[in-house]
Amino acid sequence: MSLDQQVLPDESLSSRDSIRPRGDAFYGRLFGWSLKWRGTQPFLVLGNGICAVTLPKIHGNQVVARLAETGCEGPAMTVLTQQGPRVAVLAETDGLIPPRIALPRHVEVLAWGALLPLPADSGRVEAHAEWLVEPDPRQRWLPSLDAVLSGARPR
Repeated sequence: MSLDQQVLPDESLSSRDSIRPRGDAFYGRLFGWSLKWRGTQPFLVLGNGICAVTLPKIHGNQVVARLAETGCEGPAMTVLTQQGPRVAVLAETDGLIPPRIALPRHVEVLAWGALLPLPADSGRVEAHAEWLVEPDPRQRWLPSLDAVLSGARPR
């Protein structure tokens, strides 16, 4: 199941016009990410070399710290799902995605058309995604999937 199916619904459409241009300009034009909108919520369409490694928040902060220690830090966010908060680390698809059985049981890799909610405006009360590590326009590369999965494996 992709995260777009797990995210709590966003019923507010009142700020659509003010959020959409900023989301399109920042995520779409600056980073070249493919977006899909559902109401006022932008979603990253995974594919074109971008995937996301997701895991429960309790494990996610450790993974983000490990990636920073090795110089492989990239964009990471907390996403509110029906199963609770999860951390999603964006990664470059650097080959074949390993089968589910080869991953730690708390880790999921989303790719190929899956939708990942993106933070749209930090002032929104109903936001369901929040950056832990914001994408940096000066460093637009993503860590490799192998690097992120290495950081997600128990030590």
